[in-house]
Amino acid sequence: MACHGTDGKAEGVGRTIAARNADELYSLLLSYKTGDKTGTVMNQHARGYSDQQLKRIADYFSRVR
Repeated sequence: MACHGTDGKAEGVGRTIAARNADELYSLLLSYKTGDKTGTVMNQHARGYSDQQLKRIADYFSRVR
């Protein structure tokens, strides 16, 4: 909530993730999990989820309008 806002709708410096393409979000989450993308706390968050859970998270935020 602090970075991406309530329901993925950032109001500050974070990026909005609501309504983004599910495949794109999933790919980003996997990149954080594997360490291919670094430099944020997302690496730590993403490692705490299975690939299937990350897929469900991406699918959820892709439907938030």
